[in-house]
Amino acid sequence: MIKAGVVPERPKYPTFREREEAEIKSDSEMIMHMGPQHAIVPGPFLLDLLIEGERVKKAFLDVGYIHKGIEKIMENRTYLQGIVYTDRMCYLASITNNEAYCGAVEKLLGITPPERAQYIRVILAELSRIQSHLLGTGEFLTLLGAATYSPFQYMIIDREDIVYLMESITGARITHTFVRFGGVRNDLPDGFADKARPILKRMRERTEEYMDLLHSDPIYTRRMRGIGVLSPGDARRLGVSGPPLRASDTPYDMRREDPILVYPDLDFKVVTRKAGDAEARVEVRLEEILESIHIIEQCLDQIPDGPIQEKLPKKIKPEPGEAYYRVEDPRGEMGFYVVSDGSEKPYRVKVRGPVYAYMQALPPLLEGAYVADVVAIAGSMDACTSEVDR
Repeated sequence: MIKAGVVPERPKYPTFREREEAEIKSDSEMIMHMGPQHAIVPGPFLLDLLIEGERVKKAFLDVGYIHKGIEKIMENRTYLQGIVYTDRMCYLASITNNEAYCGAVEKLLGITPPERAQYIRVILAELSRIQSHLLGTGEFLTLLGAATYSPFQYMIIDREDIVYLMESITGARITHTFVRFGGVRNDLPDGFADKARPILKRMRERTEEYMDLLHSDPIYTRRMRGIGVLSPGDARRLGVSGPPLRASDTPYDMRREDPILVYPDLDFKVVTRKAGDAEARVEVRLEEILESIHIIEQCLDQIPDGPIQEKLPKKIKPEPGEAYYRVEDPRGEMGFYVVSDGSEKPYRVKVRGPVYAYMQALPPLLEGAYVADVVAIAGSMDACTSEVDR
């Protein structure tokens, strides 16, 4: 029983470091720190390794170093003002973040964007996927050593062409704030298709060259094949989605499972691999670039004339209710859950991003691996800390 006026002593919980040090059982073991700032860490998070000799016995991961509170911020902004914050969760996926949020609000409003606007949104989503995979793969290759630095430089040059196409539509390079409730901010610029087709053709040729280059490099193959194997069962149990899931023999893609916009009218295949290793995850991303090019070319051929925006009141005030809307962003399933109380601000915004599940899957993948392979395994996941610490 607690006596009046007596403040109970707060229980003392072990710190993250103390929990790690408690795992050390002998003089041959030690904790090696990788982060929060480290060459292999895509943004600040802490990856600590309990190692014995050259092997990882256990991995510890801690996030939250750049927590931004975006969900709470959006609950204190109008629906329209909230779009700009979705860009900042992960700039490589800003368009698909726009799409996921706007799609949830459109569900609340009970509206469907015009067909032309849907095509424009698909074109931008696939361009976003291409530039994200190029940057993610290029940066990853630099982690494996100087011999693979040249592909990074070429991939960045190729990515600039894709970013140029996106900028010609949205007016911004990376943080676009382009999707709108009921449509898009503006139409495709004049002559866009004529500009895009030669760039897409060249992008297809270059991607095929990259795939041939990596397959023919024995050093790359030895460092990647059979490393960091994620089994289909573990991937599903941990909630992994996107390329890492599809690289583990699971053909799960939101564009097929829960299609949005005009994806049901488009022909494309879900890229998978059976191995589930680091090499398979990179292969899936490169082949997905080819599928995205195929999707964009179909959109350019099929896009109809017509309006790009549904007429909406100046103040967006959805009826009380809730909606969940999900998309296939470059890293997997991105979903927004939005609750309306009838005011001009959302009552609740909750994001289900793909990269948090990546983080859950990483420590088990590292257990038993060589320290030298940590770089290949962690980098092959193509994580985005900014999205985790939203």
